[in-house]
Amino acid sequence: MRRRTGRLARHLRRAIAGLGVASILTFLAPALAVVAPAPVHAGSDDLEYRVKAEFIERFTHFIEWPPTAFAGPDAPFVLCVVGRTPVTGYLEAMARVRRIRDRRVELRRLGPTAELSACHLVFIASDERAYLKQILARVAGRPIVTVADSEGFGRAGVLINLVLDGEGRVRFEISAAGARQSALTLNAQLLRLSRPDGSGTP
Repeated sequence: MRRRTGRLARHLRRAIAGLGVASILTFLAPALAVVAPAPVHAGSDDLEYRVKAEFIERFTHFIEWPPTAFAGPDAPFVLCVVGRTPVTGYLEAMARVRRIRDRRVELRRLGPTAELSACHLVFIASDERAYLKQILARVAGRPIVTVADSEGFGRAGVLINLVLDGEGRVRFEISAAGARQSALTLNAQLLRLSRPDGSGTP
């Protein structure tokens, strides 16, 4: 298992190498001890979705939720997925063995019209584009991070949008509109590592 994890860590380093920001390796370093693969089909997209799940977990180290976002010291960090995406399998595996903000992780699969107020982070799948405005309206002003991996979702107001560059490397953009409307504090390092989303400066 250790040898397999070591190989995966090397693959992940190669996958994120050349992002244009050397400190991205520091950003992801604590997440390179990856959990065993979840039952997601093998193929060229497999590594992409694994890397995206790792990015999602690392984002939580650079974002502050207000104390009122949690019901108590033992309340879980609620990670919600709206729609269908291969990232879900890796997030589920991660939730079983990791903690976020020193809290156990509870993953919930939700439909586009579900109540989101209990979520701390919401990943919005690309197949929910038709419901995107309604989803964002329900989380506006709340301490809820929205994350996606679809073209245009950042400009629409999703706080963090994962994108592939022309060479197939994972990058992320921070939505200026999403940052202004959230009740969260984003670390300056996270903002420096992001690329512009085209909607202005947060």
